[in-house]
Amino acid sequence: MLPISRTLLPRLAAVSLIALTSAWVLRAKVDSPNPRTTESLWRAEHRIVDLHMHIDGSPERYDRAVRIMDKSGIGIGVNLSGGTVTSPADGSPSPFARTKLLADTRHPGRFVHYMNLDYAGWDNPDFSSKAAAQIAEGHRLGAAGLKEYKRLGLYLRDSKEALIAIDDPKLDAVWAKCGDLNMPVSIHVADPRAFWLAFDDKNERWKELKDHRSWWFGDPAKFPPREQLLEALNRVIARHPKTTFVCVHFANNAEDLAWVDRMLDAHPNMMADLAARIPEVGRHDPAEVRRVFTKHANRIFFASDFMVYDRLILGSAGDDERPTDDDGAAFYDKCWRWIETSDRDWAHMTPIQGDWKINSISLPPDVSRKIYFDNATKLLAASLPLPVMKAAHVASVPEGTDFSHPAWAKAVPVRMEYSSSNAAAHPALSTTVRALWTNSHLHLAYECPFTTLTTFGGPHTSERIGLWEKDVVEAFIAPDPAKPNSYSEYEWSPDGGWLDLTVAPDKKDFAWNSGMSSTVTIDQSARIWRLAVSIPLAAISPTPPTPGTRWKINLFRHDTASRTGLALSPTLTNTFHTPARFASLEFLPPTTN
Repeated sequence: MLPISRTLLPRLAAVSLIALTSAWVLRAKVDSPNPRTTESLWRAEHRIVDLHMHIDGSPERYDRAVRIMDKSGIGIGVNLSGGTVTSPADGSPSPFARTKLLADTRHPGRFVHYMNLDYAGWDNPDFSSKAAAQIAEGHRLGAAGLKEYKRLGLYLRDSKEALIAIDDPKLDAVWAKCGDLNMPVSIHVADPRAFWLAFDDKNERWKELKDHRSWWFGDPAKFPPREQLLEALNRVIARHPKTTFVCVHFANNAEDLAWVDRMLDAHPNMMADLAARIPEVGRHDPAEVRRVFTKHANRIFFASDFMVYDRLILGSAGDDERPTDDDGAAFYDKCWRWIETSDRDWAHMTPIQGDWKINSISLPPDVSRKIYFDNATKLLAASLPLPVMKAAHVASVPEGTDFSHPAWAKAVPVRMEYSSSNAAAHPALSTTVRALWTNSHLHLAYECPFTTLTTFGGPHTSERIGLWEKDVVEAFIAPDPAKPNSYSEYEWSPDGGWLDLTVAPDKKDFAWNSGMSSTVTIDQSARIWRLAVSIPLAAISPTPPTPGTRWKINLFRHDTASRTGLALSPTLTNTFHTPARFASLEFLPPTTN
């Protein structure tokens, strides 16, 4: 143990380096040998992203959606029915603007929204340019992407009653603009193969078709062959390699696993979501499904086709079905069962789609986490709500890095797992950070898995400029919402180095001293280094926080061995100094327990 006295060196961060002989098991560690335990933890922390929802724009329906999401561990829902950006004649906000405002106000941080295209004026010569302008306006309003329904090739018709084709050149400007603005396109073409077969009780989808007559496309005088629609979409994807197409309902062809595999190989910009197709995919050989999912683990998204209108619809439903909230939670539970277990021959989650049994695929956690949330986090990084870190109030915080102390049990963990520059996931470096506050100090606890430590070599007797060139964790804190570009910066290294400074648009003050203290321990057997930090609140802001106060914060970690820079909130730039991407730190009120 190498102590540095707070009394003898009051300007210095107090640092102790201890080599521990026994491993301490991280609560946040995600490489548990039991995948059900691992994935249950993700749900407990509401980390799952559902990339395919439809929520009607009323407060009560958003409330209902969130109740079921909370029961099921869904953190963020992607509402594909955001509406058009076309404003009414009276100049009032567009349907998309109203939808987003309602959800953001009613349930901040729980939804992102895709826009929908307005096809009015299709026959006009300037439709293409005006449609591309719709995409630009949607981006300005905060649309995360574009949702296109199966209306192309099946329902939408021009003034001469000809079907508008999926690959009509007039839409190329739309797909190109989405690529320019990094707005993914979730696109539905065609439908299940059975919807082109005979409309009678021999059809395996008869229960569904008899309640949804408009879903039957078996009349060749009215509708093109299903394969023709899939081929048209493939031509669009090939023509626009810079645009990401999330082909919904398992690439719109869940019946043909080999076809999906080939198309994902052929088109790097093609992705697939699972919405309403687990019952179909679950009919395939589970070993082959697992192989395809593992091969394309970076290209498949968890999605449900969860709908809240005047009634709840779970992937699909008959006219007389009225599912409850508990039915909604049970629906999601069956999704988890299919992905995580090895169960065989069990009744799937959407009975109206067909009377057959499915087999689970038991994906390993390193694959399931990509499908559950890593892929969506990267796809939607620029649109996802910025994180909120919560600091629990306590009377006092013990010194040292024993984070099993009851005080730390009150803290809500956050994770640094994503590259700051592009939101790529690095779960092996999953760095847990917790925050507490007392009436005088902000306390942070870092737990950092490592393979190899790269340091300048301690002990350190003064702060070191350039600490960021080796292994380091950092915190940037901006307390004044009126001055988001002015903040204090703190850095700590595993060998006891430290640095604090203030950052303003016109200068960096390295001589500034916060009076912070820190303790570092290195657990070589568990390959984790831990850091406990105490920062005087008065050094951060002359105005002390009160319960409910929010400051802007971002947390970073540089790991030299992996050449990785992690962030709590990825900046999506080549610098950590991007205040517009900072998360929030919320100061919670004291609790009685």
